Amino acid sequence: MIENFLDKKATILKKEKRANKRYKYDYNFKIESVNLKEINLDVLGVNISTNGIAFISNISFEKGDMLSIAFKFNNVTIPAIIKVQHVNICDTGFFVGGEFIAMQNMYREVLKRGCETFSVK
Repeated sequence: MIENFLDKKATILKKEKRANKRYKYDYNFKIESVNLKEINLDVLGVNISTNGIAFISNISFEKGDMLSIAFKFNNVTIPAIIKVQHVNICDTGFFVGGEFIAMQNMYREVLKRGCETFSVK
């Protein structure tokens, strides 16, 4: 009885919390500015969803930083503003997750329609 309860609890804890699926996105893209300060940094994308993007960077960011980025998606360069939600140290630098805060509707639609073309991460 206790074992069964623990198994169910472990299963519940592993469920995906995100509203939208993440898809593999292993392309380089540019961070143009951090909190309105120009930076021009190339980073490597890890995954993407209609709500945000995760990437590997060789510099750290702070939770809450606002990043101006430009990334390629289905042959369209999409400019967006993301808010850093988390930063973790990894073998190749820093794993950063950001939420899309500002993006024009036409680009959001390109992202929404194209996400399914990527394989699930």
